[in-house]
Amino acid sequence: MRFMVFVRSPRPLVAQHGDALVRAGVLLDAGDLVPGAFGVSGYWLIDVRDQEEAVERIRRIHLPACVVEIRQVAVV
Repeated sequence: MRFMVFVRSPRPLVAQHGDALVRAGVLLDAGDLVPGAFGVSGYWLIDVRDQEEAVERIRRIHLPACVVEIRQVAVV
């Protein structure tokens, strides 16, 4: 299953914290989005067994003062 993980933080974090997902072999894509009113946003696209694994992998990453949203991506 594929999940999009959105991260909002006061500074860019996606590139430097995606290494753990790369080592695990689950990262398909990552990037930073244009800064908005809530600070900097970025995303990871990951491919894991289920939502529980997605949540567990993201919990292992130190994301101080961040808002994280995990959404399943429909694969057609």
